[in-house]
Amino acid sequence: MRTVRALLCGAAVVAALPVMAQETDQSNSEILVTALRTTTKLQETPIAITAVGQADLENKQIANAQDIAKAVPGLTLIPVSANPSTFQLALRGGTEQTPGLIVSEPAVGLYVDDVYRGRLQGSNLQMADIERIEVLRGPQGTLYGRNTFSGALKVITRTPGANDKWFNASAGYGSYNEFRGDASVGGALAGNLGGSLAVFYRNQDDGWIFNRAQNRMVGRENNFVGRAKLAYDDGTLKVVASASYAKDVNDGYLPVNVSFVPDAARVNYATRVFTRNARPVVAGDPFVTSSPTPSRGETEVFTAGLDLSYQVGAVTLRSITAYVDTTDYFRWDLAAGLQVAPTVFISTFDRGSASSARQWSQELQATGASLNDKLTWLLGVYYFNEQGTQDFSDAFFGFQLPLFVQRTRTDSYAAFAQANYALSERTSLTLGGRYTRDDKRFDATIAAPTNLTAGLNASFDAFTPKLGLEHKFSPDAMGYLSVSRGFKAGGFNGLSRAPAVLNAVYRPQTVWAYEAGLKAEFLDRKLRTNLAVFVNDIDNLQQTAQRGTDFPQINVGSARVWGVELELTARPVPGLDLFSAVAYNNGRYTRLDPAADAATSGARDIPLVSDWQVRLGGTFEQPLNERLLARIGGNMNYTGPYNAAVTNALVVAGWTRIDAFAALATADKRWELNLSVQNLTDQVTYTSGIVGPPFQPALNVLRPRTWMTTLKFKY
Repeated sequence: MRTVRALLCGAAVVAALPVMAQETDQSNSEILVTALRTTTKLQETPIAITAVGQADLENKQIANAQDIAKAVPGLTLIPVSANPSTFQLALRGGTEQTPGLIVSEPAVGLYVDDVYRGRLQGSNLQMADIERIEVLRGPQGTLYGRNTFSGALKVITRTPGANDKWFNASAGYGSYNEFRGDASVGGALAGNLGGSLAVFYRNQDDGWIFNRAQNRMVGRENNFVGRAKLAYDDGTLKVVASASYAKDVNDGYLPVNVSFVPDAARVNYATRVFTRNARPVVAGDPFVTSSPTPSRGETEVFTAGLDLSYQVGAVTLRSITAYVDTTDYFRWDLAAGLQVAPTVFISTFDRGSASSARQWSQELQATGASLNDKLTWLLGVYYFNEQGTQDFSDAFFGFQLPLFVQRTRTDSYAAFAQANYALSERTSLTLGGRYTRDDKRFDATIAAPTNLTAGLNASFDAFTPKLGLEHKFSPDAMGYLSVSRGFKAGGFNGLSRAPAVLNAVYRPQTVWAYEAGLKAEFLDRKLRTNLAVFVNDIDNLQQTAQRGTDFPQINVGSARVWGVELELTARPVPGLDLFSAVAYNNGRYTRLDPAADAATSGARDIPLVSDWQVRLGGTFEQPLNERLLARIGGNMNYTGPYNAAVTNALVVAGWTRIDAFAALATADKRWELNLSVQNLTDQVTYTSGIVGPPFQPALNVLRPRTWMTTLKFKY
């Protein structure tokens, strides 16, 4: 009933939007994207892609990277057991559930200004001065750097031009004593040279979860982002130099205490027998944790990049050079603590970790057109180097474990090509391929009295082809078919102290992906529909297992994920913009290693695959007089039940969260006063957690209802 009420409430938010309005800048005009590494029209790009522009970021209240899931069908981004600067992600069966490790790599590639980010630490980017976000669904192994196994998430920041200028600023105050402010300025500096500077600051002074052991509220966060860009463009030569710095300090990962009913029938802690479909229940306040561990998270990311392109006749040469330096610290109690007496609490698994990673990458491209523009093509080579360290200081129920230190190095090489040939005026064929080789080194030391060391070298390579066929049925409708292969390299175990596991190497994970899509516009672009149907056959599926307090990464077998994704945008009358994104996914194991946790527990479904996801909402704008106009909007996000654990021992109930805003602006839209609310119905939302012995059950929980009042200025 709660879900039904929330769905009705979300529909009411949209239905309440008036039907008389003036034209806004959110019209269904042509949307340009760079998903194919060149600029193309969204409706003529033959892949499943969601593009989110500046206006959508504001209207859908996408404040950080984790919020991007509000706009994308089938994408899951949820908190992780490290700190809020990092998240778990899942898309079309590609998952990463331990992203806080130096040895972990995402199944969905994260790119900022076409630069691959190897670490998910610090990946929950604050949306400061963003021009556009593109989420590409399905393997992108032909055109993109590394580990775009099931998709790519691209963040494109605003680049200054010599002929444009702007100044934007905002300041806001909201729930939990939160202050948020940002400013961005850009424009011409001299001749063909432009520059920009953007800063963002957020401080939330009060917590929203009560820690009984420490008798205080926890959940505070502080964020800072600064970015500078210089851009030169004389028509032939384009140069973009950029540098950014981001820092995130917070109270860390804060699981809450839960129980299961009937607990004995769901999880047998003595025999490690899991029964599927365990559902959490909480007696009393759900926002309570009980650990004396002083949880904390702190992440710093520095980036520098140089993007050069030069036009030589019909050929464009491009070089992308980048450096990313990430340092990360977290400390938390994995199972939220344990109450052993009315006023006595103990930590369960107290883990502290400090890590650093330095990467640099170089990509060279050549793009052009041949045969009277019937053939468009791209050739490229890519190199990626990363060196990292991470140490773990752990205590298990108060017993201190030996210091665990890891060192890693990765060298990745790739050559890629993709071409599109027009077979006729309406039909074209796409053929591409990429060869990737990863050379990895892993060294680990566990201090006395264990005195265990490990030194491993491993290489992984793969050829990932793509074949596609596109056909334009009319100027406003096109369809496509594609077959592609995705690859995620193998690696090493950073969450295990057992000698046999620490010295083991898990194999690469691959996927054959089959997709059919239809993109169409109707009623003079007032209605846009994008439909995609896919089947992903995954082999050597990589998953995190549990062996007591060890969590090794292993290959467990094969799986098939299939689904349907539908996106609609509509402008029934001027000023009223509606959207919806619906995804149905079905993910099942097809073959399992008998020793895998999923096999021994009788699991059927792969984790983090929700059957139904529904996103819908809209915005409306209405002038009040010659000087003022009003805006109102809302969006509803429904995520159906899914398994949070590979064993299927924990089923997270589906949730519905509704966001809404109301704003008063000047007619020229330079000034705006905005009141926004997230989680309007104040739904308690669990996302993931731990249920396996020897730990007591503990889950992540999303924030309760929050509000923010913001004053904005744009010029």
